[in-house]
Amino acid sequence: MTALSGTEQVGTPVVSSARRRAGLAVLAITTFVVVTTEVLPVGMLPLISHDLGVARSRVGLLITVYAFTVGLTAAPFTAWTSRWPRKRLFTVVCALFSLGTVLSGLAVNYPMLAVARFLCGTAHGVFWSIVAGYAVALAEPGRTGRATSIVFAGNSAALVLGVPLGTALGGVTGWRTAFCAVAAVGLATLVVALLVLPHTPGSAAQRLADLPRVLRLPGLRPIVAATALLVLGHFTLYTYVTPLLHDVGSFDDAAVSTLLSLYGLAGFGGTWLSGMLVDRRPRLVMFGTVGLMATALVAFGAGIHVHPIAVIAVAMWGAAFAALPVILQTAVLRQAGAVPDAASSWYVAAFNVGIGAGALNGGLLGTTTVAVLPWAALIVMIPATVLIRRAGGALSRR
Repeated sequence: MTALSGTEQVGTPVVSSARRRAGLAVLAITTFVVVTTEVLPVGMLPLISHDLGVARSRVGLLITVYAFTVGLTAAPFTAWTSRWPRKRLFTVVCALFSLGTVLSGLAVNYPMLAVARFLCGTAHGVFWSIVAGYAVALAEPGRTGRATSIVFAGNSAALVLGVPLGTALGGVTGWRTAFCAVAAVGLATLVVALLVLPHTPGSAAQRLADLPRVLRLPGLRPIVAATALLVLGHFTLYTYVTPLLHDVGSFDDAAVSTLLSLYGLAGFGGTWLSGMLVDRRPRLVMFGTVGLMATALVAFGAGIHVHPIAVIAVAMWGAAFAALPVILQTAVLRQAGAVPDAASSWYVAAFNVGIGAGALNGGLLGTTTVAVLPWAALIVMIPATVLIRRAGGALSRR
């Protein structure tokens, strides 16, 4: 049973090709807004810290708390809303997320900003649990991976455009304006979503007690566990890549900005290529992507002093990590059957636990020297690769 057939069991909409494409575009733009909002505090950390009069470490803690909020709430909140029609749930979640983003922009102190970020985090988990299944419902037969890659392209766009532009706007007009601008884009997209997204019924009712049973679906547990480890390794390095490039690689500020843009641009390529191939050669694409990421980490660890090697490593790393969510999410949906949202909620939880744990791990290891971080990330990939090999049918074309 494919992910598509599982979605059809809960009601695949019969819509025109034009409306399918419009719907996928709305999902991609919403993804862009969600990821931009999630990561924006990283780019504006000094501005927020100075304006609110709190230490930078406390502002950085918002990222970790956000990730753990998503990790803890994604599965139960998705279960509680499982019977909601998808369009209604999507619009409610996006409205809550926009409200949290507006409140972030209106925050007058740190506690208010923390509450606003918590609200965004609770909506974030449900959003990511349902968006891939919604994309599959809009996909042409046999192109579920491609539809997923279109949605995940919003992730890469957020890193290439959303966060840099938001940070630049915050530097000129203030960090609050940047949050409000992103919220405006989100609200405008929400209006379009009400017009173009098709109505699809919810899935079978899920109770909290059902969630462990969902996790016992064949092949799902190793994919979820591998996701947590791969993301943990990535964010062990990514959270502190700027000081690594500065202090160890001797790149100046302009060069670091250029490299981070290259990372995002390479992510577009990784997302596109994985979407083209994952439906035909899922196992080859999975292991090829993990191999590319491992090669990038080795190049970082051994050759960051040599600038051409560092540039190539950044490009490989960006392409590989952008491809991973497409491949892993597609594998989850292949195993999900009639419960794609519940299965995806476990994936989302694992992904965000990996983000939070990786940020903490990188901070602890980086207190000695950030030069160890590429090797720490590489070590974590070893058990992740073993788990991927155990996933079996989750990586097979069906």
